[in-house]
Amino acid sequence: MTLADLQANAKEHGFEHHFIAEKDGVRSDGTGRLYQADELRLVHSNSTDQGTDPGDDATLFMIEAKDGTKGVMILADAFHADPQKAEIIDILRRKRAAS
Repeated sequence: MTLADLQANAKEHGFEHHFIAEKDGVRSDGTGRLYQADELRLVHSNSTDQGTDPGDDATLFMIEAKDGTKGVMILADAFHADPQKAEIIDILRRKRAAS
């Protein structure tokens, strides 16, 4: 699956917004609200593997906020990853594993 396919699938399941990592938390593009990691839950993730250039690989994370806002965050794989996004995703993965 391509990243566009993953985004279309997420949208079909109600994950319509994009979550943007910022210095002070994660902002929803739809509501403008700033969330802290403890207000978010990692629901599912899917990765792309184009098989040619590792720089093209990414993972789409489906995230739900406590207030019901659903959105995605896309993280490039390996050394191309945004450090703020990677930190948030690590926190959400640990929370998911602990529950």
